Amino acid sequence: MSSVVDFVSKSLQQKPLVQKSVARKEAWQQTREELPPGWRRVESRSNPGTFYYAHPATNRTQTTPPQGTRRIPVGEGTAPASPSADGEKTAEEVAREEALKRAAAAGESEAEKERKRKKIEEEEEEEAEAQEEALRRAKAAKKAKEAEEKRKAEEAARLEQERKEREAKEEEERLRREEEERKQRAAQEALAAEKRKKEAEARQKEQEAQKRKALVFEQQRKAMEDAKVQKQKEEEDRRRRALEEVWRLEEEQKEEAKIAREEQLWSQEIPEPEFPIDDPCFEVWKAGKLVRSHLLVGDDNKKKWLIGRGPEGVDVALGNDRISRKHAEVTLETPLMFLTDLGSTYGTAMNREPLEKSKPVELVNGAKIRFGGLPEIYVFRDPTAEEEPSSPPVEAEAESVLPGAEMSPEPEEDPEAAAAAAAAAAEAAALAAAADDEARVKRIQQKRQERKAAEAAAAAEAAKKKEEERKKKKEAQAKKKGAGKKKAKAKATKPEAGAEAAGASKGQSTGEATSDAAMTDAA
Repeated sequence: MSSVVDFVSKSLQQKPLVQKSVARKEAWQQTREELPPGWRRVESRSNPGTFYYAHPATNRTQTTPPQGTRRIPVGEGTAPASPSADGEKTAEEVAREEALKRAAAAGESEAEKERKRKKIEEEEEEEAEAQEEALRRAKAAKKAKEAEEKRKAEEAARLEQERKEREAKEEEERLRREEEERKQRAAQEALAAEKRKKEAEARQKEQEAQKRKALVFEQQRKAMEDAKVQKQKEEEDRRRRALEEVWRLEEEQKEEAKIAREEQLWSQEIPEPEFPIDDPCFEVWKAGKLVRSHLLVGDDNKKKWLIGRGPEGVDVALGNDRISRKHAEVTLETPLMFLTDLGSTYGTAMNREPLEKSKPVELVNGAKIRFGGLPEIYVFRDPTAEEEPSSPPVEAEAESVLPGAEMSPEPEEDPEAAAAAAAAAAEAAALAAAADDEARVKRIQQKRQERKAAEAAAAAEAAKKKEEERKKKKEAQAKKKGAGKKKAKAKATKPEAGAEAAGASKGQSTGEATSDAAMTDAA
């Protein structure tokens, strides 16, 4: 393709074309533009040396000559030179004037102008012919190139055909050689098969003896593996039991610590009030100290007091997240007062016993209440229980002590005896409360032990199921492994082609002796 380009470029650079281009340029310089009426050619101020065309009447400008522009030889026409925008003549106007002067000085005639015009036309025709000639030469070069490419393609096709024929002959020769080799191998294989048959008969007895030995060895290996697995299982069981024991001890410690905290909370010493109680209230005790009090007061018609989280909408605001918005309610049923749990999340307990939902429980003086598991004890104080006991119980006690004594006049009240009797009654009440507390703790511990025993039984059952599943999985794996070993052993016992016939020379007696020895080892 590059040769075609070089040919065209050389053709275009020939001397006649250059001469024609020069002549045409000179003829162009000897002509001038004749613009339509109203149009002017003006030099650009921003880019000197370039011109544009303007029509002042319509205020139009353009860079190309307007429609109707003609080029005429210098000297024709009487169109005056247009002054530039700043009153000075442009370089084109000066050149035009000089050309007009030269044309006038030369005194060219109309015939001379006609001759020049014809000469320009002839030069243009010659240039067109030269271009046609160059195009014709390019086409000829292209055809020559296509012919050369076609010849090369035919030559390549011929070589490809020869190569295919040569490969076909080589393939035929290869197939012939392979057929001959196959026949030779068939004859050799027939001889080898006969030889292998004899060897197999001699090797069969030896293989039977080896199988018996392998069976004994496999039984021993399996017994060792079973013992190892059993040992690992026992070790795992021992570790699991140790972990369960540690977990159980930790749980027991946590439970005992919790019970101890509960016991400490419920058994904290709460002294009797130093001053008389005028209104029913809840005393809040924490760590043996009185923190605050909540009075249950109101107008004469108020019969209910709502206990909740607060701070709004309740009568007793406890202000803790473990307290429900409506936790419990105290109701007055003259002369008794009752406490009812309103279905709270964390519940309510009185004297260590949880309250049932929506079931009123009578409030007695000194009752210990715990709301939502908070570390605070609310002690109910009833003003009616603060009255001093009368003397008849003391007299009854004295009569019971001295049943045979005669009736005597009523003695005067002894303050020390009354105080001693009150102390004895308080001590007896404390002992009874302690006994009740101890019995309650025992019941709680018994329930916890029963729950732990049930959990241990459930854990043992789950462990048993897990162990059974593990055994089944292990047996399936062992079966799969045994099947794989059988396949490998079957492959290993197949006779190999071309094996040496060393065992063929062994006699029948030797095989029988080997079999007897193997049976002895197995026994």
